[in-house]
Amino acid sequence: MPLLQVEDLTKSFKDSFGLFGTGHFHAVEGITFTLEAGKTLAIIGRNGSGKSTLAKMIVGITQPTSGKILFKDKELTFGDYNYRAKHIRMVFQDPNTAFNPRLNVGQILDAPLRLTTHLNEQQRNQKIFDILKNPKDLLQILLFGFIGMLGTQYTYFSAIQYSNAAIATVLTYFGPTLVLIFMCLKERRKPLKYEIIAILLSSFGVFLLATHGDVTSLQISFKALVWGLLSALSVVIYTVQPEKLLKKYGPPIVVAWGMIIGGIFITFVVKPWNIDVIFDFTAFFVFLLIVFFGTIVAFILYLTGVNIIGPTKASIIACIEPVAATICAILFLGVSFGFLDLIGFICIISTIFIVAYFDKKTKKK
Repeated sequence: MPLLQVEDLTKSFKDSFGLFGTGHFHAVEGITFTLEAGKTLAIIGRNGSGKSTLAKMIVGITQPTSGKILFKDKELTFGDYNYRAKHIRMVFQDPNTAFNPRLNVGQILDAPLRLTTHLNEQQRNQKIFDILKNPKDLLQILLFGFIGMLGTQYTYFSAIQYSNAAIATVLTYFGPTLVLIFMCLKERRKPLKYEIIAILLSSFGVFLLATHGDVTSLQISFKALVWGLLSALSVVIYTVQPEKLLKKYGPPIVVAWGMIIGGIFITFVVKPWNIDVIFDFTAFFVFLLIVFFGTIVAFILYLTGVNIIGPTKASIIACIEPVAATICAILFLGVSFGFLDLIGFICIISTIFIVAYFDKKTKKK
């Protein structure tokens, strides 16, 4: 039995002739061949002879007009990505070129500066790479990328893996309390009354939104507890550690370098090229939303807040994130909304007004 059989495979495309005429041309017409296991088959032809179109039909990218493709005597159908991707893959003739992004690191980092500042090209380039020229700043950004940026994402999703989203969220939002403790120790002061009230209200609100008041959903394993506490600790690190970098270089540069450093490290650990993924339009669109709004924009806005109002206030106000998540779940996923959820909403949102009011009052004094 042949490993691969192609029978009378044809692909036609519509073409225009003149102003009004249309017709069809055959990119591939009536191709038939078999390939035995352990053998190599070369398809040779001039440019435009249909070699790439044939390859795309075999791997499932292009739908044939007619004909059959059989793998181990099983007929393949267009759209059977889950099966086909496990057995047939494309190997590009020049992988170094094929897999390189269109933009280099400098160009990627230049985009947010070009859109959000009035710096010229020379000033932007200087700002992008200055952080790498200072040994102390380089060490700080490496720590932020590895422990802060990557640590936050990895520990949170690991906590979900070993428990559930409710437990992971409650443990992660223990982070603002740790931020307050750290800042009090650093500044050698006692926590202010309004800070304690805000922490208690936000923590209780997150608990209600994450569990809907059902304490039994918080049954937790040791691994989940460890990853959850590490997630809370990573919140402290990425909130407090880059403080000087934020003031010197600004949130876009710090976030961009942090993501690149963390991304490079986790890429070699996870090896995503070994994972079977069907990347259709929907998956690609959702992926872009997660990367742009859920990661880049979210981190830049949060660290901008840290830069303006300080780590303690920013981490407390950031507890509104579960509120936004709950609203989206209600609007788009049809999740029910109960009385305890409303109480959680009120608790968290009230912390914003408490922080704003007492912060204004303190500045007047």
